[in-house]
Amino acid sequence: MEDDLLSPENVVLLYVFWSSIDYSDYYINDLTDSNPKIYYINLATFVVVEALKKIAIKQKGSLKMLTSTNKSYLIRLINKIKSSKISLHRTQNTPNQLIIPTPPTALPLWKIVKSLPCLFPRPIGQSYEDYRLYHSNVDKIQYELFSTLNFFPTPKGGKVSKIIKTPIDSKGNYMNEFCISPENISYQGKNIKHLIFIHGYGAGIGFFLKNMENISLLDNEWCVHYIDLPGFGFSTRLPFSFQYPKDNILQVESWFHDGIHKWFQRRKLLDTPQNNMVVAHSLGGYLMILYKNTFPSHFKKLILCSPAGICNGTKNKVEHKVPWWFNKLWEKNVSPFSLVRNTHILGSKLTSGWSYRRFRKVATDSQFEALHRYTYAIFNKQGSGEYLLPFILKCGGDPRTPIENRIINSKHKWDSNSEWVWLYGENDWMNIAGGKRISKHFVKNNLGKSKVVIIPDAGHHLYLDNYPYFNELIQNEMKNF
Repeated sequence: MEDDLLSPENVVLLYVFWSSIDYSDYYINDLTDSNPKIYYINLATFVVVEALKKIAIKQKGSLKMLTSTNKSYLIRLINKIKSSKISLHRTQNTPNQLIIPTPPTALPLWKIVKSLPCLFPRPIGQSYEDYRLYHSNVDKIQYELFSTLNFFPTPKGGKVSKIIKTPIDSKGNYMNEFCISPENISYQGKNIKHLIFIHGYGAGIGFFLKNMENISLLDNEWCVHYIDLPGFGFSTRLPFSFQYPKDNILQVESWFHDGIHKWFQRRKLLDTPQNNMVVAHSLGGYLMILYKNTFPSHFKKLILCSPAGICNGTKNKVEHKVPWWFNKLWEKNVSPFSLVRNTHILGSKLTSGWSYRRFRKVATDSQFEALHRYTYAIFNKQGSGEYLLPFILKCGGDPRTPIENRIINSKHKWDSNSEWVWLYGENDWMNIAGGKRISKHFVKNNLGKSKVVIIPDAGHHLYLDNYPYFNELIQNEMKNF
């Protein structure tokens, strides 16, 4: 057993016991130089890998430097993880990759401190320049991101696009939108169909850049709207007056739904609701499922991308103790983005710990720089919508009140003319079983058409991880709408 302790499978299993504040994945070389491979693993493993890699290389793959007590502990740990039946599988197109999707929790503090030099790659000089730009003209950051598209700000290829700030109350608060519509055709025409993209937790419409770039308007029949939820992205950062657990989750949900409802009204999309199709990711999916329960006729089809809060038991979840400090901060609703806001000129550098890994492999150089600055900007803006998280999810990713229970036990008669599509990444940490059960429930009880689709070579951010496949799927849904 000791000779096999540093085998790739065992080391990957060990990584599961360290998770991160991050939803994304990380690519890293094998432990030894003699047989280089690339493993697709969670960011939190980076710290563990670096320590074990040094031992493996120095000792040629053995663990002679470890004490017998540590060896025994690691062996017990491996056996415990193996007995939890975590699946190791390989992707369709990359058979030499091992994948273990994990939900976000946290690194122990000492590992965070030890890892600081390598976790945040943005040079301090660039971080300072990002800080200056943010405080001099933050709107320019969003504008420059969309300017990487060849049809903004000047129309091209029959597409016209613009940034729209739609008021949602009498106080001047608004929802931010990037709208792409056919040139010389009114987006309010009765024959125009509308595709509405809604982001997830901590995100913004800029994360859909690769979808904006490639999704067609299909013979000028479609208008595509990318909207920032209330309190997120470049929408107004309204004061979030709710406190967990003092306030009710229904109040928090209504806070979001009221803003979304106003947006639908002000943009006149309720004039032809049968022409509306919504694509919602993660927490956006959670909110839009419940929105449809309240306003069943506002859109006909809902495409859910790795929706959050569906059922208990995130995929491949390992029962491990969450660091006490992380659980405490979660329950007190302390936002992780407060770190970015309170580190001033280093905020952009901290942001690079996420943005560099998330966007480096999918964006062009100009897009990558713009996406990083955009991410820093929305992370650095005043906290607002992000504070809904502990109302909806427990520390570790499971829902406080699963959507599955609310749907199946609902007295409300769901619209039988609705269409549902449940999308999950092949390597998603969200549990697909809940989506399958709800989809089956809808079909069995004649509550609308419903299906589940797996996106290959993608994780939780499936719209970005495999955007060519995702975009083609969305185009097909548009054609069949």
